[in-house]
Amino acid sequence: MIKDYDILKTKLVIWDLDETLWDGVLTEGGGKFRPEILSFVEDLVTKGIMNSICSKNDFDRVREEFFGLGYQKFWDYFIFPSINWMPKGERVKNIIENMNLRAENVIFIDDNPANINEVKFYLPQIMTATPEQVPKMIEELYLVNEYDFEHTRLKQYKLLEKKAVAKGESSNEEFLRSSGIKICIKNDCLENIERIKKLISRTNQLNFTKFRDENIEETIKNTDSAYIIAEDKFGNYGICGFYSLDKKENKLIHFLFSCRIMNMGIEQFVYSHLGKPKLEISGEVASSLNGLVPDWIEVVDNLELKEPVKPIKNDINILFKGPCDLYSVLSYINAECNIDTEFPYWNKDLVYVLAHTHTAFIEQTHRFSPEKLAELTKRFPFPNPDEFKTRFFDKKYNLIFLSLLTVTHSGLYINKNDGSYAFFGYANCDITDENNWEIILQTLPEWAKEQNIIMLREFKRDYVFAGNPPIDTIIKNLRYIKENTSADIVLILGSEIHTDKILAGYENMAERHRLLNEAVRKEFKDEFEFIELTDFIKNDEDYVECINHFSRRVYSDLAQRIISIANKKLKQKLGLKICLSNP
Repeated sequence: MIKDYDILKTKLVIWDLDETLWDGVLTEGGGKFRPEILSFVEDLVTKGIMNSICSKNDFDRVREEFFGLGYQKFWDYFIFPSINWMPKGERVKNIIENMNLRAENVIFIDDNPANINEVKFYLPQIMTATPEQVPKMIEELYLVNEYDFEHTRLKQYKLLEKKAVAKGESSNEEFLRSSGIKICIKNDCLENIERIKKLISRTNQLNFTKFRDENIEETIKNTDSAYIIAEDKFGNYGICGFYSLDKKENKLIHFLFSCRIMNMGIEQFVYSHLGKPKLEISGEVASSLNGLVPDWIEVVDNLELKEPVKPIKNDINILFKGPCDLYSVLSYINAECNIDTEFPYWNKDLVYVLAHTHTAFIEQTHRFSPEKLAELTKRFPFPNPDEFKTRFFDKKYNLIFLSLLTVTHSGLYINKNDGSYAFFGYANCDITDENNWEIILQTLPEWAKEQNIIMLREFKRDYVFAGNPPIDTIIKNLRYIKENTSADIVLILGSEIHTDKILAGYENMAERHRLLNEAVRKEFKDEFEFIELTDFIKNDEDYVECINHFSRRVYSDLAQRIISIANKKLKQKLGLKICLSNP
C-alpha cells in the first residue's frame, strides 16, 4: 500500500464517514464510531491540525448521530463539514479554499478509491489515505512537535467558518442584484384582458386576495388597475403581475403575481411602490410583504410585451411535470425543441387542480378506462375530472422531468375495493382518523358540519390512508410509470436539509424527503436519473416560506443541471448537439 501523505506537513485532515470514521453505512442502519479514530481527531486538534468532513450523507442525520450517542464534543472538532449527496471533488476543493489552505497540506481519507481518484483529479497535489493507513498515521503523530492545548487554532477557524456562513447568506441577494431586474407598470389593462384573466385564474401561490373575479372588466373600469411586465438579464417574463386598487378605501381588491417571478422581490417592491395600502390576505401565500423593500429592482417606462414563443416544430419533445414553481426554472432555459408543461392551475370552475402532478394520479390515469375515471369523480367532491387530464404517456416525449415534491406533503388515499386513489389535504392529517375530524371541520359553520361528517364516514368506509409519506405506493406508481413509458425520465427529489421556515402541512419535511428519496434511489438507481434539490441548498436563505420553495439562485442552478442532463441524454439517444441552453 503506497504511502501518499506526510504528517509533518499536514494542516488539515478531511474525513469520509461511512466505513472510515465509523464502521458501517449510516443509511443502512447506522454507523458504529471507532473510539481510536475519535481519539485521533482530538489529538490532531491538540497538535494544531484541523479536521473536516466530506461525506455523501444526510447532514441532519449525521449531526444527530454525533449528538444522540454523546459525541457532541467531537462534532465540534470538525470545521466546514460538507455532508450532502454531491460528488466529492468540488466539495473537497471548496473546503480547502474556504480555509485558505493549499492542497499539498491536506490529507483526504476515504475508503472508496473512486472518490480518492476524483479528488485527485480536482486537486493533484492533495495527500490521500485509506482507513487501513490511519493506524500508521496515529503512530506517526508523535513526530509533530507542536501543541495547542487551548485549541486556539480551532477557535480561529471556527470564526472563519462563521464568517463564511454569513457571507453565504447574502448569496441570493447578490444573485438578484446581478440579475438586472426591471419592471414597468402599465394601466391599459382592457387591451390585455385575456392575459390578465388567465393570470387571475391560474395564480395561487402569489395571489394575495384569491378573488376569482367574474366581472374583472368592471373592476378595472372602477379602480386603479395595472399589470406588471418584468425583465432581467435572463429574459422577458411578460405580464407577470396585476393589481386593482380601490383608491377611496385605499384597499387592494386584486394583488397577484405569477410563479415565474417568485423570489425576485417584485411583489414586495410593487406593494411598497403603491404605498402599502390595505390588503386582506386570503389563505396561504408563498411570500411575505414585510421586511426590507428590495432595492435591486428598477422601474422603467416601458418593456416590450413579447408574444408567447410558438413551439419549434421538430421531432424533439420534453415534458415538465410537477409543482408550479417549476415555472421559475423554465425562466432560465431556452429551448430548441418543443417543451410541454403540466403544472397545477385553476380550472374554469375555480377548482385548484393539483393532484394530477402526483405519481398515483399519473398511474391511475393510464391504468383505468375513461369510464372508470369518470365514475371516481361522482361520489365525493374530489377528485375533480381535470385531475385525470395528462399527456404523460404520449409516445412523442423523448424526455420527462418529473418532480416528486407533491407526493411528500399531499394526503393520498387508496380505495379498498378497486385500488383507485383520492387526494385531499396534507399527508400529516389523515382524514380517515376520526381524531382529526374536529380540526378538519373547525372552519365550517355548525349547520354544515353534520353533512360533512356523514361524508367523512362514507370516505373512511371505502378508503385507507396511504401514509406519510406513502413510500410503498410511490414505488409502485413509479414502477408502473417506468414500465409503460418510452421516454427517459428524470426525477427531481426534495431537499433533505432542514429549515425552520414551515407552512401548514409542511412540518418535518426534510425527514419525509429523506425517507422517500432513500427508497426511490435504492429501487431505481439504474432506471431513472435523479436531480437532488439538496445539492443546490447552500444555506437557509435558499428556502423561501418552506422547504419546497426556493431562492432564484436555486432555480437558476437547477436549470443548469436540467440543461446539462437534457443535452447529454438527447445526444446519447438521438445524436443531437444541443436542445436546451441559457437565455
